[in-house]
Amino acid sequence: MAEGQEPWLRAEEHFSHDFYHNHAATITRRATRTRLATPQDEYAIPLQQVGVPVLNLEWIKSRLNPATLERLMQVWGLVGRSPFLLSSVTSCASSRRIPVDDGRLLTEAGIIEDASSTTSGGWIISFSVVEEKTTGLRRRWIAWSRDENRDDPYEANGHLLNISHYLPPVMAEAASCPDLQTTFFQVSLPRETRHLFRCHVEDGTLVELTRLPVGYKTSPEILQIIITSAIAGVTTVVCSLWVAPPLVRVGVWIDDIRIAGSKSDATLWGAQLLCNVDSCHATMGEDSESGATQYTFLWVQFDHTHRAVSLSKGFVRSVCAMPSLNSLTIAEMEVVASRF
Repeated sequence: MAEGQEPWLRAEEHFSHDFYHNHAATITRRATRTRLATPQDEYAIPLQQVGVPVLNLEWIKSRLNPATLERLMQVWGLVGRSPFLLSSVTSCASSRRIPVDDGRLLTEAGIIEDASSTTSGGWIISFSVVEEKTTGLRRRWIAWSRDENRDDPYEANGHLLNISHYLPPVMAEAASCPDLQTTFFQVSLPRETRHLFRCHVEDGTLVELTRLPVGYKTSPEILQIIITSAIAGVTTVVCSLWVAPPLVRVGVWIDDIRIAGSKSDATLWGAQLLCNVDSCHATMGEDSESGATQYTFLWVQFDHTHRAVSLSKGFVRSVCAMPSLNSLTIAEMEVVASRF
């Protein structure tokens, strides 16, 4: 074990490498700074709100154009595919378990439930991360689909564009930035697939997920297609009847949305977006802004008054906290590079 490595990671010695090398670029971009929660964090920092309603998928699907709907069904079909033979699953259970208090909250919220009598078909690694948000520290629970991610050759295609793509709208008068919250936990897993996503609570209870796991490799694409882009009215995703008006420019990154245009147009479409949120039972976050001329979006500070962009203070802090480049491994360097 490397010097300074937390003993609680000992049983999952490859987990940190897999987390940061394969998927940290997606998860850690979502907040100013993100780190794995320690056992002390799990007791001191409450979980992010998880008591959210199930998304109305039929509403979402009714908005999608034929090509996007077909793509969604293809990707969604991967969720129910077992990554390995049932005879091999008994040795694959993770030694990391959900803390009892977290398990109670997740059960009350309907995120997990006692496992059914169906033979286990796959396992998740349960952990949480601490995110530094403008409102303070927040702990997010994540179910890492180790077996699905390892054995599924599919790679998500979420069309997450380079940051530079999101800069030109600073020339507009203003922007609205609705923030969707806990959106992964709002997508219900079909009951026949839940035995593929199991883990244990610290008291020994065997549980299974009822909602789409955050750590599953197809989750960002599913979320990008079926929630955020449909709600925002992205031209390439929804039917012509539901697209955003041509006078606004809509940008989407996972569950972050930015609507740029005149102050009145951005505010008006932002109001329509809130109606869409209510219609499909999505949940808004606490960081939403309407008709703003200064705000932070994707680690960039936008100033519409002066038509200027700059690195956000949070981004600068994050870079300063990174280790020296000459001490990074290749995997760590890839993660650093992916953030730019």
